[in-house]
Amino acid sequence: MSTWIETDRGSVVVRTRGRVPVSGRIPVRGTLVCAGIVVLTLAVTLLALMLGSVVYSPAEVFTAVFGEAPRSVELFVVQWRLPRALAAAVFGALLGMAGGLFQGITRNPLGSPDIIGFTAGASAGGVAVVAFIGSGYFLVAGGALTGGLVVAALVMLLSRGGGVSGFRLVIVGIGLSAMLVSLESWFILTADLELAQVAALWSAGSLNGTSFTFTGPALVTGCLALVLVGALMSRRLTLLDLGDDMSASLGVPPERTRLMAMVSGVVLVAIVTAAAGPISFVALAAPHIGRRLAGASGTALGPATCAGSFILASADLLSQHAIPDHTLPVGVVTVAIGGLYLMTLLVRENRKGTL
Repeated sequence: MSTWIETDRGSVVVRTRGRVPVSGRIPVRGTLVCAGIVVLTLAVTLLALMLGSVVYSPAEVFTAVFGEAPRSVELFVVQWRLPRALAAAVFGALLGMAGGLFQGITRNPLGSPDIIGFTAGASAGGVAVVAFIGSGYFLVAGGALTGGLVVAALVMLLSRGGGVSGFRLVIVGIGLSAMLVSLESWFILTADLELAQVAALWSAGSLNGTSFTFTGPALVTGCLALVLVGALMSRRLTLLDLGDDMSASLGVPPERTRLMAMVSGVVLVAIVTAAAGPISFVALAAPHIGRRLAGASGTALGPATCAGSFILASADLLSQHAIPDHTLPVGVVTVAIGGLYLMTLLVRENRKGTL
C-alpha cells in the first residue's frame, strides 16, 4: 500500500493505493480556521468554568474536571458550571450546522431556520407541550420536532413555484413565524399559571439551571447528530453547490438532497429547542462568519458548526457576567446581538443586489 499527498488550489489531496483505494480532499484554510475556532471555544469554556460567585484558577478547574478536588470546588465546577458550558458549545454547534444546511439548500443569505420559521415552529410545538402536557425532555423534543416538521411542510407547500432557493420561501417563512409567535403567546396565556411561567421562561431561550440529568440526553443526541449529519450531508451539499445538473450527473439527486438537508436541519434545531428553548440568530450568523473566515464560496458545514459553537459559548458567558448579580437568558443576548447583525446583513446584501 502506498500513500501520497498533492496540493491543489488551497487544498491537500490525500490518496492511498492498495486493496481499497482511498482519496480525499482537505481544505487547508478551512481546517486551520476550524482548529483556531475550536481553541477559542475551549478558552471561552474555561472562562465559564472559572468565573462566577466563586472564582477558581485554571489549575483548580483542571483538577476538578480531570482529577480529585475538594468537594466545594467539584460542586461548583463539575456539577453546576460544566453542564451549562458544554451545552452552550454543543448547542451552538448544532445551530451552526443547521444554519449551514439551510443556507446551502436555499442559496439565500437569509436562509436560516430563524428567518424561514422552523425555529418558531419548533418553539410553538415545545411551548404547547410544556403548557398543556409536561416539561420532560423527550416530551418537549417530540413537540418541537413535530412543530418544526409541520412548518417545514407548510413552507414548502406555500412557497411552491418559487423553488427552495427562491425569495418566496423566505417571505412565507417570515409570515408563518409571525403567526406562530401569536399562537405561542396564546398557549402561554391559556395555560395553568405555574406551567405558563415555565413555558414563558423556556420560550426566551435559556441555559439557566442546566444539569446533566435534564440536558444529558440532548448532549448525547446532539453529538451523534453532528457526526451523522456532517458525514451524510457534507459531500452532497458540496456537489449541490456545483449546480443541479452536475449534482445529478455525479449521483446526488438535488431534490432528495434538499429534502434530506431540510429534515436534518429541523432535527438539529429541535434537539436544541427541546433542551434550551428557541435560541435565535446563531444559525443565521454562524454560516456567514465561518464561510468568510474559511474563504469558502459555497456551503462550509465545518466552519459554520465551529463558529456556532463559539458564538453561543461566548453569548452564554456574556449573559452570565455582563450585568453583575444578574443572569440573563442566553436567547436575550443572541437576539440583541443578532438583530444588529441582521440589519448589517440586509444593508450589505441590498447593496450587492442579492436581495
